[in-house]
Amino acid sequence: MSRQIASFKLGDTTLGVDILLMKEVYRSTVLTPIPDAPEHLRGLMNLRGRVVTIIDLNVCLNRPASRNIDDSCLLILKTGEEIISYQNQGCLMKTSMGEDIVGLLIDRMDDVLEVEEEQILPPPPNLDTVEEEMIEGVIKREKLVILLNITSVLERVMSSAVEA
Repeated sequence: MSRQIASFKLGDTTLGVDILLMKEVYRSTVLTPIPDAPEHLRGLMNLRGRVVTIIDLNVCLNRPASRNIDDSCLLILKTGEEIISYQNQGCLMKTSMGEDIVGLLIDRMDDVLEVEEEQILPPPPNLDTVEEEMIEGVIKREKLVILLNITSVLERVMSSAVEA
């Protein structure tokens, strides 16, 4: 089965998510800070009348926080309700997205990759830029693309937000 993976940059690292999980890419990053929030929760924004929680993906992946968000992009993810039809059709593996709209703070979008399921390899043991449970796999092209397990990323964010 073929999948489309939207790749993006965080520093020199190329990461990717299944394109079916993406709602849009947004350039404006006017955020309202959340008082006393954990470092990875960068703020809230209004997107056409809906509140979007913005997550600093760098912090989630144990990297230094994004410094200049004015030069960043927001990768807006779909909600669980928006992806259920893809899951029912077998186009998307079981993914828990939740009810709220979430945006990931990234440096910039890259390419959309067409990959076959067998081209997604297990992560190598020496991959230290991202914790293993947050990786669905890697795709070897002219560059290594780390395919994120969005469910694990969001679970980590929610569990640390509850602890804070």
